[in-house]
Amino acid sequence: MDTRRTRRCAAALIALAALARGGLRLDAAEASSPSSLRVAVTPMSALVDFRDGEPTGVMPEVWNNLAERLGVTTTFVRVDAIGDVLDAVRSGTVDVALGPLAITEERERTIDMTHPVFHSGMRIAVRQTSRSSLVSAIRSMLTRQLLSLFVVAVAIAVATAHVLWWAERHKNPTSFPPDYPRGVLEALWWIISVVITGGCDDKHVDAAVGRTIALGWMIGGISLIAAFTSLLTTAMTTEQVTGVIHSPRDLSGRVVAVQKQAVSVGSVRERGGIVQEYPTIHDAIEALDLGMVEAVVAESEALMFAVTSRGKAGVRLVGPTFDSFDYGIALPSSSPLREPLNAAILAMREERVLDSIKDRWLGKHE
Repeated sequence: MDTRRTRRCAAALIALAALARGGLRLDAAEASSPSSLRVAVTPMSALVDFRDGEPTGVMPEVWNNLAERLGVTTTFVRVDAIGDVLDAVRSGTVDVALGPLAITEERERTIDMTHPVFHSGMRIAVRQTSRSSLVSAIRSMLTRQLLSLFVVAVAIAVATAHVLWWAERHKNPTSFPPDYPRGVLEALWWIISVVITGGCDDKHVDAAVGRTIALGWMIGGISLIAAFTSLLTTAMTTEQVTGVIHSPRDLSGRVVAVQKQAVSVGSVRERGGIVQEYPTIHDAIEALDLGMVEAVVAESEALMFAVTSRGKAGVRLVGPTFDSFDYGIALPSSSPLREPLNAAILAMREERVLDSIKDRWLGKHE
């Protein structure tokens, strides 16, 4: 009997100890979640903007909903550059950063990121112009199709010039000298004259082989000139209407404006573009409008809003969305807010609150 009583007392003591430890852990968790949070925000078109000193836009509305669910108050801290926002999170100067910030492996190494809030990607804006110039005409001639046609035409001309010289060098030495370099060059000049003008006044062909070659170039030259004219006209018209950048693969070698330290910096560099960084998307678009850069690459919705809200014609979006990514909320490493925020974000997603907020600010886009 004493043994059973002793065992029951020991079990009760163990349960009380466990409850006490659980209570201590609960108190510690509650104490580690502050009731007032410092939230960093950076301007980015409709996603985050400032009116009368207060943040407004998609991300501030998302955060206000999250703060209400967590029962915390907010002190917004304006930070104009994305790089400074990340530094503030790493140093613990702020408790939360709205960004908006793309979730990347590089950022996850130094800070914590919540579950995705929105899904997005990169888009390209270019300047629409109808002005023609010598430079644009020369650029239009340097298309792959035109260069390929030119190389093929030159190769055929050089080959037939050798055959023509070989056939005419003894029967017609005046027009086609027997000396190899000079004779071939004279034959090549004769072929060029036939293609462009239909003949050469100071030269004639006597051999049957030479006359066959002449007939071939007279007929083929008409088709060759027509093909060159068609390709050149198409290239120049396309450039005057939409520019030379139509998709991400056209960014190679082009001067492209991006927001400083944004994800778009890496996207442009990976495609061989020459990066010019600006503090905001609006500054990048102004640089494009002034002709300082050839394109702007930025997050799709933010760029769309910036282009449509500027009230000026001449800048348009081209190409598909590329380099898709997710937006999240940034926290210092090992932040106790990560799990509560993740749970609240999942709840907002299931209730379609996130979609409702995005549609209200940015509209519905298929």
